[in-house]
Amino acid sequence: MERMTVLAICGSLRQDSLHRALLTAVERRSPQLRLVGADLVRDLPLLDPDLDTPDRLPSAVREFRLLAESARGGIISSPEYVHAASGVTKNALDWLAGSTGLYGKPVLLMSASPGQTGGIRGLAALVPTVLALDAVLVDPLTVSRASARIRPDGEVVEAGLDRRLDIALEQFAQAIDVAGLVARP
Repeated sequence: MERMTVLAICGSLRQDSLHRALLTAVERRSPQLRLVGADLVRDLPLLDPDLDTPDRLPSAVREFRLLAESARGGIISSPEYVHAASGVTKNALDWLAGSTGLYGKPVLLMSASPGQTGGIRGLAALVPTVLALDAVLVDPLTVSRASARIRPDGEVVEAGLDRRLDIALEQFAQAIDVAGLVARP
C-alpha cells in the first residue's frame, strides 16, 4: 500500500506540546499517511512579501511549498492564543498563499487545550485563511482537558478521544479519496 503524503502544520514550537502529540497520534493510528512539513514550520521566516520572488524566496519556504503541492491534503494542529490561532500557524499558511499547495485539497483542523474549550476559537480564526487558500475543510477536532487525555508521546489515554480521532481521520481519508476523483480528468 502506497502511503499518502499529507502536509502537517504544528502551530506550537514547544517540543512536548499537545499539538505535536496530536500529530504523533495521527501518525500512529494512520500508517497509510506520511506526514511531512511539521518540523519545517519552525524554519519559516516571518512573512515578508519582498522575499516572495523566485530569486529571493527562502529555501525553507520553497521546500514547504513543494511539500504542500505534492501532498494530498493537510492536517493543521494549532493552539489557541488569546482567542486566535497561533502566529506560527498563521505564518505557515500565509507563506502558502503564494502557491497552489492546498488548492482543492482536504484540510483537517485540530486543536487541544488543557481548558474546557479545546481551542475552538483558534480554529475558528483559521477558517477564513484556509478557505482563502481554496482548501476543502473537513469537520475539525477539538480536545478539551487534553493534558489528561493524551500523553506527550501521542498515546491517547481516553476511549472517547480515541474514537473521535478515528472518526476525524476516517472523514479526512474519505475527503482525500473524493478530492482525488474530482481532480481526475
